[in-house]
Amino acid sequence: MKKYIALLLSLALVLTVFAGCQSQSSGTATTAATTGTSSASSDAPASSFKLSGDVEFVCPYSAGGGSDLYARTAGNIMTEKGLLGGRTITVNNKTGGGGAVGDAYTATKSGDGTVITTYVSAQITGPMINGTEITYKDLTPICNLAMDEYTIGVLSTAEYKTLDEFIAYAKANPGKVTVGGSGSGTEDNLVTGLMQMYCDIDVEYIPYNSSAEVMTAMLGGHINAGIYNPNEAISQYEAGDVLLLAAFGPERISVLPDVPTFTELGYDKVVFQQFRGIFGPGNMSQEAVDFWVGVFETVIQDSSWSDGYLAKNGLTSKFLSGAEFDTFLNEEAAKYEAVLGNLGLLHG
Repeated sequence: MKKYIALLLSLALVLTVFAGCQSQSSGTATTAATTGTSSASSDAPASSFKLSGDVEFVCPYSAGGGSDLYARTAGNIMTEKGLLGGRTITVNNKTGGGGAVGDAYTATKSGDGTVITTYVSAQITGPMINGTEITYKDLTPICNLAMDEYTIGVLSTAEYKTLDEFIAYAKANPGKVTVGGSGSGTEDNLVTGLMQMYCDIDVEYIPYNSSAEVMTAMLGGHINAGIYNPNEAISQYEAGDVLLLAAFGPERISVLPDVPTFTELGYDKVVFQQFRGIFGPGNMSQEAVDFWVGVFETVIQDSSWSDGYLAKNGLTSKFLSGAEFDTFLNEEAAKYEAVLGNLGLLHG
C-alpha cells in the first residue's frame, strides 16, 4: 500500500514539473513572436487608418519636372522606410491643361484614401485664368512640404547691375523692358506682376514653354530679364554669364547666399514662393488625412529629402497641415487673385 501511494506521489510530481516546463516554453514562444514583430516593424506612424490597396500618387505635370521630382523622391522614401505597410506606390503623370487634367482625375476618386496628388501654386491660378471647374476647394488639402524659390536674372553684360538699377531702367523705358518666364499665368507671370504692382514699373512679360527656353532667349539678347528657380540659373550664375538681381522669398536662398531679397532691398510687398504640397480627393476621411500627414512628417525627416531634394534644388522646408495649411491656402489664393486681376488675366 505504501509503495502504491509513493508511486502515485512520484507520478504527480512528474506531471507538475512537466506542466511547468510547458508553461515556461509557451511564454518564451510568445515573447519571441512579439519581439519578432517589433523588430520587423517599419517607421510608419501609428494610425487607426489602414490603406485598402496600393497607393496612386497623381502628378498633374510631366515626368522629370519639379512636381514629378518631389513625388518620386517622397515615394521612394515611403517605400524604403516601409511607411505604407507593404503597399506599393506608383506615380501617375496625368498631364495637360496646366494641372487641370490631373486635378479633374483626382476629383473622380472622391473619398479614396489610397490616392494623393502633388499640388502647387499654379493649380490654384489655373482655374482663375481658364475657368476650369475643379479648384483647390474641390480637393482635400493634406499638407505643405516645401517652398520653391524664385529669382530674377539678367545678363552680366547688361547696363543694370543691381535691382535698383534695373527698376530705374524699366521706369525710364516703360513698356519696352521684356521679362521672360515659363508659361502664362504661372508663378513666373505672378512674380513679374508683383514687380509691376509694387515697383511701379511697366514691363512686357514674354511666356516660353520652359525655363531652358527663357535662358536661351536671355543669353541670346532677345529679352532683358528672366524668372528662374535656383537650379535653373545657378550654373550660369556661377560661370559669370548671368547676374541674379534678387530673390522673391522672404529670406536669402541657401544655395545662393550672395543674392539679396526684394524685401531687404526695400520692396517688402514683392514676396513670393511657390508652395509644394499634397492633396487628396474630395471627401477624404479625417483618419486618412491624419495618416498621410504622419507619413509625410516622417518623409521630410529623411536625409534623402532634406539633403538630397531640398538642399540640392534650393528649396526651403515649410511643413504645414490642418487649419494652418487651410489658412495659408486661402491667403495665397487671395494674393494670386489680386495679382492676376491687376494683370487682366482673371477668367470672366
